Amino acid sequence: MIVEVGNLNARVTAGTDAEKRWAREYLSFDDVGFKRRGGRVDMYNVMNDSFPAGFLGMVEKAARAARVSLSVVDRRSAPAALDPAADLSWLRKDQVDGVELAATRTRGLLWLPTGAGKTEIAVGLTRRVPCRWLFLVHRAGLMDQAAERYEKRTGLPAGRIGEGMWTEERFTAATFQTVSRALEGGDPRALALLERSGGLMVDEAHVLPAESFWAVAMKCRAHWRIGLSGTPLARGDRRSLLTVAALGPVIYRIRPDVLIKAGILSRPKIRLRKIAHHDIKGNLWPAVYRECIVGSAARNRAVVEDVRRARKPCLVFVKEIDHGRLLEKLILRAGLRAEFVWGTDSTEERKAAIRRLARGDADVLVASVVFNEGVDIPELRSVVVASGGKSVIAALQRIGRGMRVQKDAAGNVVKDEFQVFDYFDEGDRWLRRHSKARVKAYTSEGHETVVEDFPQNLPSLGGAP
Repeated sequence: MIVEVGNLNARVTAGTDAEKRWAREYLSFDDVGFKRRGGRVDMYNVMNDSFPAGFLGMVEKAARAARVSLSVVDRRSAPAALDPAADLSWLRKDQVDGVELAATRTRGLLWLPTGAGKTEIAVGLTRRVPCRWLFLVHRAGLMDQAAERYEKRTGLPAGRIGEGMWTEERFTAATFQTVSRALEGGDPRALALLERSGGLMVDEAHVLPAESFWAVAMKCRAHWRIGLSGTPLARGDRRSLLTVAALGPVIYRIRPDVLIKAGILSRPKIRLRKIAHHDIKGNLWPAVYRECIVGSAARNRAVVEDVRRARKPCLVFVKEIDHGRLLEKLILRAGLRAEFVWGTDSTEERKAAIRRLARGDADVLVASVVFNEGVDIPELRSVVVASGGKSVIAALQRIGRGMRVQKDAAGNVVKDEFQVFDYFDEGDRWLRRHSKARVKAYTSEGHETVVEDFPQNLPSLGGAP
């Protein structure tokens, strides 16, 4: 069987019916909520005998195991030569290693923990590979951060596509949503952008399987196709397969403990307090969440007590507005200076709240899931996870907010570890399953994690519901 490889797809140009049938069966998966076809997803196109090129490595390995003869012909043409004199002096060795692998392998996922410097690696890659780069994100705040970092490191202007802006440069940061709407509306700028980009980078690559995001990625014919994420394959719905299909497999990973030992990241110490609930049989998950997470007096009492004892400044995560407002009120009542920041607050309002927390004008910031990513607060001393949930991605993103080491003006480390408070909800089957998923997420990254009973003789919250 002969497979010719292009930027987007690999095509079987010669092979027996049995070989093609083997490839088709190998590239058929249980339904993951995308292109439903009788409970299966077929990634092999029988009309032209092709499949997404990101699967090529998997197909080659499986073919060897199945003793299927396979020859690969690379039909791609690089739009630029690698620059051997590229200035990467500001990068650490582990970051340079990531740049080199991305540049030479041309496609794949860089698995990097929060605080590892994903954007620095991205900028370094644009120097090593001097072509037009498209950097796709799913939040406008991430677009601004990437553009600002590129301009700071290179002295060159960055393009921005999102929030009413459409400017293109050699490096352009764009939101998936804006490019997707432009494609659907027939805007010729969108197709031209995707056609002439020699390199594609996807930040927080685990979001790519969303149908509109996938469509954008699979219309971009870039030669270099790189994904960046701290949790590239951790989706609970198994749609991570689509991330691999569009960008390729994991080609580089840095584990958090390596950067912790090197003094680059702070060490999190995670404690989960056991909270007993009764099993709400017959109720749907939203009702369970409202009663046991948002409205539980015992659980909210435990959260406030942990906020009291936590080192400051402290960041508290919630999922719902009502829960955030309630905890803000209870924390204020406990005598601490607290603010609540939600997704409807502007980017500038969020930045101002972070500045107040960092310089000590506030003790506690209660925040929504919008703070899960793209927010680094080196001054942070503790995180309280009041939101529950089972998402591995969200669990690791939340504790990542405080993992950046803080140094003083002389370069001395003033924070090399921080506290994480979470809750192991027992009694209800859903809550227990979600708690176990978060514990597994923490321990899989090598973080010190302890589950313990919560003391029952806590002080009253003074009228707390």
